[in-house]
Amino acid sequence: MHADVESAGRYPTFGVQGSEEESTSYQSETGEDNDYLHRRSYHPFSFVSLFSHGHDVKSAGANHVYTREERRRLNDVESIDYLPINSEIYRVWLAKQPHGWVWDRWVMMGGIGFTVGLTGFLLYTLIGIFGAIKYNTVRWLIEHANLFVAWMFNVVYSSALVYLSTWAVVTIAPQAAGAGVAEVTAYLNGCNLPKVFNVKTLWVKFVSCAAAVGSGLPVGPEGPMIHIGAMIGAALSQGQSTSLGFTTGLFKRFQNPKDKRDFVTAGTAVGVAAAFGAPIGGLLFAYEELASFFSQALGWQVFFACMLSVLTEDTLRSAQSAVTQGHFGLFDGEASTIFFEVQTQLANHVAAVGPAVLVGLACGVLGTAFTVLNVKIIRLRDSIIQGRRNWRMGEPLLIIAIFVSLSMLLPLAFPCTPTNCYIKQGDSKPYCPEGTSSNIRRIVEEELPLYTCTKGYDSERPDISGGNQTRSYNELATLMYVTGEDAIKHLLSRGTHREFGYAALVTMLVVYFLGAVWAAGSAIASGLFVPMLLIGSCIGRIVGLICVDIAASGGHGSPGAPPGVFMPPSPWAWVDPGAFALIGAGAFMGGVTRLTISLAVIMMEVSNDVRMVLPLLVAIIMAKWIADAVSHSLYHSILEVKCVPILHSDTQSRVSLDLIPVHYVMAYPVVTFQERMPLNQIREILRDTRHNGFPVVRNTPQGQVFVGLVVRDHLMVLLRRALARGTTANLEVTYEDLNHQFVTAAARHLIWEQHMAVLQGRSMEGVPASHNPVLQEVLDMRPYINTSAAAIQESFSVERTYVVFRTLGLRHLVVVDRHNHIKGIVTRKVWKGVPALYVSLVDLLGFRLDEAVEKEKGAATGLVSLSRPTSVASELAQHGNGWDE
Repeated sequence: MHADVESAGRYPTFGVQGSEEESTSYQSETGEDNDYLHRRSYHPFSFVSLFSHGHDVKSAGANHVYTREERRRLNDVESIDYLPINSEIYRVWLAKQPHGWVWDRWVMMGGIGFTVGLTGFLLYTLIGIFGAIKYNTVRWLIEHANLFVAWMFNVVYSSALVYLSTWAVVTIAPQAAGAGVAEVTAYLNGCNLPKVFNVKTLWVKFVSCAAAVGSGLPVGPEGPMIHIGAMIGAALSQGQSTSLGFTTGLFKRFQNPKDKRDFVTAGTAVGVAAAFGAPIGGLLFAYEELASFFSQALGWQVFFACMLSVLTEDTLRSAQSAVTQGHFGLFDGEASTIFFEVQTQLANHVAAVGPAVLVGLACGVLGTAFTVLNVKIIRLRDSIIQGRRNWRMGEPLLIIAIFVSLSMLLPLAFPCTPTNCYIKQGDSKPYCPEGTSSNIRRIVEEELPLYTCTKGYDSERPDISGGNQTRSYNELATLMYVTGEDAIKHLLSRGTHREFGYAALVTMLVVYFLGAVWAAGSAIASGLFVPMLLIGSCIGRIVGLICVDIAASGGHGSPGAPPGVFMPPSPWAWVDPGAFALIGAGAFMGGVTRLTISLAVIMMEVSNDVRMVLPLLVAIIMAKWIADAVSHSLYHSILEVKCVPILHSDTQSRVSLDLIPVHYVMAYPVVTFQERMPLNQIREILRDTRHNGFPVVRNTPQGQVFVGLVVRDHLMVLLRRALARGTTANLEVTYEDLNHQFVTAAARHLIWEQHMAVLQGRSMEGVPASHNPVLQEVLDMRPYINTSAAAIQESFSVERTYVVFRTLGLRHLVVVDRHNHIKGIVTRKVWKGVPALYVSLVDLLGFRLDEAVEKEKGAATGLVSLSRPTSVASELAQHGNGWDE
């Protein structure tokens, strides 16, 4: 048992389904750390368990193996239904809501799109301001003072931003830490995590992300934008905030779990669209990676929201650009959300598939290493610094101090490389001043950061860009001395085959790889999409440079170009490190996230390069195959580390689960209610069990038959109302009364205290609850029973059970025989009070399915009995037989 359960004695704390404060222990009122996910993932430090591969290194086709402690922590997360409870009072409430309306749903989708687009514009503008202050000041100090002064300013300024970022997360909203993609995925999968969509979480996410990215840490804003979009979708659709204690009274018909989850799905897609300027990619990302439920009608509406989000962001960028350029409405240059636009298009070639395979292999291997190291560091962090506020805040400060120092000191080991020729992106021919030797070695971009190199003017070189051209540059400083987005643009540049050598690319790859792994999951709001794109670009550029060197060694190349360089219109112009950098960016991201379709579309939308789509797809698929053979995806691995019980879209098993009967994963015997029961019996069952759902039976000549299901939260409200009124006669409780998300946080806490008083028999308004005469009265529960509760026949297989359970987004699935008699119940997970020997028999999580297969094999050979011994059945009854829900 956990300490929180032991301290509560036989009366455990019950969360409030559907609320922001669900499952919290209210320790936040005392000022203690209330970071639910981080507190529950704490475990004693052990180097042996940390670096053992059994938990984190396994193929995507294998179920995660949880330790005994992790199996207990799985039950701290309460699951939620996708469809609302279809009771009589719900139908009364539903009849009052407008039916058949479509316009209000489109209005809500438009509102989400506009709001997320506006938020994305403000976030990127704030990040740009923070970054401009940092880099412009450092450049000025290097030119007019010295490198030490510039380093001191850089460390102090960047540390101040990081301190703001981590202080807000640790002190105000710990749920804002990280990208938030894993948590949103868990919610859309049916896991209710506390305060993930809290208003305070939204504000802290925005501020912390802007400060962290603007500081220069190896992180990006795209992941937080997905979480921000989800929070905006939840907030606008529900029309109320329990944290702030107000309600707008609008869109009440959306205040049900199905509509809320649909709008959160829309918010995640819009967040991707705003982050990448990719409306189609955003829609596909939500469909492929996040959403567990997606209909055709929802797809149209989400696409509309994504389109409006990008339109809003582009329009605002155009208005901002018009201030200096004087032309509003032009989506070009700085006013465009094509963040990594490739202006030089190269013809594709079938031979490009070969190097693309190599890029995919490398990205698959390194993507797996990136994922596994992330998981290992999360475990190490949880073991060492979790629960220590100052340590949690100190970690990001240490990271930024090291990263800033490396970004300014490592380039000093690289010389200033002279160059005479440069190429403007979009042109096919480079410019070389008159008198340049025909033995050209290097062509670079028209503008590069100087760092400590001399500026050097050349009066004979035309100033195409409106700025002074450099005569020399530092290869590593060009990548490390700029923002992550600018570094990606340098790596994707075309026609600059030898702008970066192997040493600079490998150094950047190693530093950014390790920095991104370390920064991910620390106490700041940040994402990994920009680091993944940058790391992949380095890998692709290295492979591209190898191809150029191979061509040079054979004496190939275009006339007048550097050795091994083919210039358009040569059919071999695709041998360009910049082209392979784009392929590597997509492949590495695919190796980490395991995205395919949506990733390919996003890469095309952010680069505006459709000609290289074939080698890009080959590299993405290859990286996914390699990574799937070794580990789960990053976000699913994070959920496994945090012990969040998500149900994957497909079952994973060594044999077909159609061969396994459902009784291997169901709980029995089942605690049931009758349609009419005395209040004291209801109170005793609620007090002595941890179940959140109870099948309801009706007595008939053929025995007790299943008629529906009632949930704990509703029973607690009915019990409290009856005790407050002093009678069960004419008891009327509305649908709004049964759903605590429609009250303020303070009122919800009061309700929780009253619930605990009722269960523990403490006094309510002067009358001890245990001696209240109303407890002898009978409560008619028929108006509150979910008469549409799903049930399956006991002849069902585990495979069909899993499909029904996940497809319908269920919380409980009752198993009945052909006479409709209850035989068992299936849930997502089990209660930790069940005896450890038999706990593996009663849930649908992946590793439980593996155990069910083994038990079925044992039964087939006569090693395991299919029926439980009487002593075990009595023990289960004593413990409440523990299904979690």
